[in-house]
Amino acid sequence: MEAVEDEPNVQLRTGVGGAYEVVLQFPYDGHLVAAIRTIPGRQFDWDTREWRAPADDWVAARLQEILKAYPDLTRSTGFDRWLAASEKRWIGQIRATRCNGRGWWELVTLAGTPEEALQENALELDGRWLVPFSEQAADALLRLRNPRISIGARRCLEAVEGGDLNPPAAQLILTRSVVGERFVLETFWDPDIQTAFDELPGARAGELKLDAWIADQLDEFVIRHEVKVSEAAAEALSELAAEHRDSLRAVASSRAIGAEPLGDVAARLGSDGNEALQPFQWAAVRYALEAKRCFLADEQGLGKTVEALATLEAADAFPAVVVCPASLKLNWERESARWLPHRSITVVNGRSGSPERADITILNYELVQYQLETLSRRGFKALIADESHYCKNPQAKRTKAVRRLANSVNADGFRLALTGTPMS
Repeated sequence: MEAVEDEPNVQLRTGVGGAYEVVLQFPYDGHLVAAIRTIPGRQFDWDTREWRAPADDWVAARLQEILKAYPDLTRSTGFDRWLAASEKRWIGQIRATRCNGRGWWELVTLAGTPEEALQENALELDGRWLVPFSEQAADALLRLRNPRISIGARRCLEAVEGGDLNPPAAQLILTRSVVGERFVLETFWDPDIQTAFDELPGARAGELKLDAWIADQLDEFVIRHEVKVSEAAAEALSELAAEHRDSLRAVASSRAIGAEPLGDVAARLGSDGNEALQPFQWAAVRYALEAKRCFLADEQGLGKTVEALATLEAADAFPAVVVCPASLKLNWERESARWLPHRSITVVNGRSGSPERADITILNYELVQYQLETLSRRGFKALIADESHYCKNPQAKRTKAVRRLANSVNADGFRLALTGTPMS
């Protein structure tokens, strides 16, 4: 190998902006070029035919190895002084890890030896130093030049700086953005907790949507892994837990097979006083009164029609509109007159004209889009959609029309969907 004439192969220069940079120039050598390409931040200047790299400790550590392999490369005096100063400093990566059930800073050495403040009470394992959390160690880490520190290690460093000498293994926080609120896990020194979090149902890219149905599992996760929970996240988790309990009660109520009659309502049902709802039907009525928006999905023949009518009567949810297949309009008219003889009933049979006002308005699905404008102004307190699987296609005109009619119902009104047909 021949040195470049009048110029050392490796030298230190002042670069753009006044910062020092290392400059390498030499006759082409494929193996040497491959080694130079391992230097972090290096660039090749095609005009001057030189390699340039920032004069930092990471470049110094790599150059030490290259110069040992290529001792014939000449070096400038300024470069030698800079390299000698760099050799005295510790260079490496700083991470956070778990060992013996506690957190440590993990120093992975590339060159040099950690200063005494970092070695105190530290463990040396296969070229790695495990440094306990302390103010002395934190101060030493902050003095390092160009440190390469992981996110978890930096979180631990910030915690110790703030006076917490026992940073948590992880912390659950609540974030808010344009996509809504999310739970996010900030890992400090135990990556296994992040893995466990990512395995929770619904977790994606380190985030978890706020869903009442994962409240119990998330709460168990927090307790099992001793995760710290921020104030905002704790409040959100508490609200989800309460919502989950309410949901479980609602599910239990929806599966009830018997309930006591509502006495005042029972007295008003039927024309001859000899007809009465069965206990399982009263259970459905009580559930619908509490839910307001729900499915009544008993099997065919079990009396979903009378359950819906009894719900309307119990809540005094009139005027009400019933949407059903054309073949069931007569049945709804007959059952309404049978169970609620004191209520007025009108049946819509045509696309045009204005239906008469009544306590109960009955029409088939095909007519909704034609009568929508008129009916939407009636101020209905309830909508019943019988054989509601007719509206399972959200793109269908029929579904869109029924949805708009439902949206016109009073905000605190009832929306009951009846079906005995499984919906896919």
